Amino acid sequence: MQFDVATFTSLCLITFVCCALITAALSRMFKQTAALRFWAAGFFLLATSSVCFALHRTWRFDLLLLVTATLALQSRILLWAGTRELFGASAPWRAGLGVTVVFCVLYGAALMLKAPVALRASLLALFFLPVRVATLYEVCRRRRPHLGAARVMVVIGGTITSLNAIVPLSLVLLDRTNLSLLLGNPQTTSALYAVVFAGDLLLASGLIVLAFKLVTVERDMLATLDRRTSVHLATSRAIRTRHTARTTWGDLGGHQDIAPHATSLPHAV
Repeated sequence: MQFDVATFTSLCLITFVCCALITAALSRMFKQTAALRFWAAGFFLLATSSVCFALHRTWRFDLLLLVTATLALQSRILLWAGTRELFGASAPWRAGLGVTVVFCVLYGAALMLKAPVALRASLLALFFLPVRVATLYEVCRRRRPHLGAARVMVVIGGTITSLNAIVPLSLVLLDRTNLSLLLGNPQTTSALYAVVFAGDLLLASGLIVLAFKLVTVERDMLATLDRRTSVHLATSRAIRTRHTARTTWGDLGGHQDIAPHATSLPHAV
């Protein structure tokens, strides 16, 4: 299976734009789910990275390649931060932004100084692999049985994208540098990149389904709590009403007993 790089880039661009629009729309519908906003920003950055890569195929400027890699890394960090936010953990996006700046400086220096391809591939693996593994770890370590198929989709997609982080370095070590999209200049792509595309698609779809599952479960829990609260309030109101009624009847009975004695006092005198 082979298709040209332009087709592969177009598929990635369309996929990421669709994911960005979907998550942006969902973030407006479910404003309490901050993870959707992180993911929307991440998918928009991935789409922008795809555009920069397409431009780099036409104009071979190192700056476009640097922007492509930097935006791709920042988008992966936002996906990781959004996943942590979804499960109620802190999302250190500022620290992630600092990591992106460090990568931009190092990778830019490697491009400017015409560093060996092995060094550039090592930088890509060093920065991309931990972030992708961290996203996978955040989903796997949550012991929630109701996640079901959404967790499976994210795990499969996250595993493929994690392996994709070391593909450039592996190709360099195998002396197949020209097959790498970021390091070489291939005219066609192989089935390997179809698997890479499938991994990104599974990861994006799995994250969206995961957010739906968690939002649905939280709504069901809140609805159950509301019903229990309503029943408890109704029971308390009924008990209070009965207690008030007994007190009122008791007061009336007491007045009826006192009234005859009050009227008989003059006769006793």
